[in-house]
Amino acid sequence: MLKLLLLACLCGTTALSQTGVFAHSDDVGDPALKGAAEFDAAKGQYKITGAGADIWGKADQFHYVWEQLSGDFTVTATAEFLTGGIGHRKASIMLRQSLDTDSPFLHLAIHGDGLPSVQFRSTKADNVNTIDFPVEGPGVYTLKLMRQGGTLTFWIAKDHGALRELGHTANGLGSPVMVGLAVSSHAVQAVNTVLFSDVAVERLPMRGASGSLGVFTNSGDVGGPAIPGVTEFANGVYRITGAGANIWDKRDQFQYVWKEMSGNFEVMATVKFLGEGAEHRKAGIMVRQSLDADAAYADVVMHGSGMPGLQWRSRQGESTNALDAPFSGPLLNGEVTIKMVREGAKMFMFVGGKEIAHTEVTLGGPVLVGLVVCSHDAGKKETVEFREVGVEGR
Repeated sequence: MLKLLLLACLCGTTALSQTGVFAHSDDVGDPALKGAAEFDAAKGQYKITGAGADIWGKADQFHYVWEQLSGDFTVTATAEFLTGGIGHRKASIMLRQSLDTDSPFLHLAIHGDGLPSVQFRSTKADNVNTIDFPVEGPGVYTLKLMRQGGTLTFWIAKDHGALRELGHTANGLGSPVMVGLAVSSHAVQAVNTVLFSDVAVERLPMRGASGSLGVFTNSGDVGGPAIPGVTEFANGVYRITGAGANIWDKRDQFQYVWKEMSGNFEVMATVKFLGEGAEHRKAGIMVRQSLDADAAYADVVMHGSGMPGLQWRSRQGESTNALDAPFSGPLLNGEVTIKMVREGAKMFMFVGGKEIAHTEVTLGGPVLVGLVVCSHDAGKKETVEFREVGVEGR
């Protein structure tokens, strides 16, 4: 659904010439006065003019320069207001799900009067929430936003001073997400022009990633388990240690090793639990929309009891569904080969070379595909060995 929504929005966007970091420029919310964006390639600066009633309430109006990104990243930009106007005119680094005027979003904003704010709309058409920091007065402000998994951290500096951290929060905007610079005049019949310089976007490896991961590119914890997990890869074997309360209900906690993929695929692995643990500890293969704890996903997993399971969350924030297959008892130190196949919206489950079941989960692309381990006990960790791992597009 997210992919379809983004594609629909892209149809009305304007491409920037000599784009620099960002490739698209457009008004959101149809302000009465049209905005514009210019990029000076020699200076590396964006000059953005935006109008609009506000970025607030249940609908926004502003000008946006943006690119679509997945995974973890930092965005830094220095903003200088070139025009006077209302104290609450805004310049920001914004993450947004779509160009809809009531779309979920989060941004780190500086107002014309020097008020720094973190503002967000968590659900489409909801009201905006805000965290306001002490007013520092007009000036040139450097803004920095970092996304790691579902955590967003914010920094700010005035007049080219040292960056200082404002804090962090959790937000479920999903992946991919629109990332860019926003300008609103906070006045229907006025424009606000802002010069953004020193603009940088840095893609980050997921926390916990280190060294070669074979067919995958990243590893790390999802959902912030109390005990950090780790993934090791050597001689074609993955040794994954994960903790976490569960992969279940509306939020998950587990260790993940993954890569980004589009289209159809199949993933196979031979799974072996090392040691003993909770009956419902889990290890298996997952396709996931994002690294958010409540993201839509599907997986084929083995439980510590020996029970195979096909699990899925159809939409972000919903409860997990499951089909538990018949089983013959604990695996103990035994092993089993499992496979997941994606064909469009269909997710097929194979155990021991035999097709068991399939379901349908609509995930936008690209998606995250990989191996998971969850201890099903927040106070313990579980180690699982994955051999003969294969990932193929179809």
